[in-house]
Amino acid sequence: MRNRENILEFSGLALGEHHLEYKVNETFFSSFDLIELQGIHPTTVYVILKKANHMMELALSFKGKKDTVCDLTNDPFTLDISNSFSLIVKFGDEFNDEDPEILVLSQGEYEINLKQLFFELIALSIPIQKIKPGNEIIKDQ
Repeated sequence: MRNRENILEFSGLALGEHHLEYKVNETFFSSFDLIELQGIHPTTVYVILKKANHMMELALSFKGKKDTVCDLTNDPFTLDISNSFSLIVKFGDEFNDEDPEILVLSQGEYEINLKQLFFELIALSIPIQKIKPGNEIIKDQ
């Protein structure tokens, strides 16, 4: 049986704007083999779906926290992370996700698995350099 937690069934929704919430937790993060996802607190991803006759627009956003260590002092701290992005969903002859801003679904599709989009939204919010507040490097001006 397929996990339905990250599925957006759009076929039964009326035209217009819909606000949806998806919970992501340790189970979600453990399904990806990326050490940077360790220490992320359970969070909610907010999705705004604008459904039209022949296309949809998805706006995804989240705010969360990640337990990590400072790259300068090696002190543990909790890092605030957030991100958002939009995606256009169109329908065509075959599935195509080559364009990062446009997703083409095959005609007849009635749902979208949002798991990969959630992963990208959260993983790309984690900065390369993690510095505990108060330990910022002062650059000569």
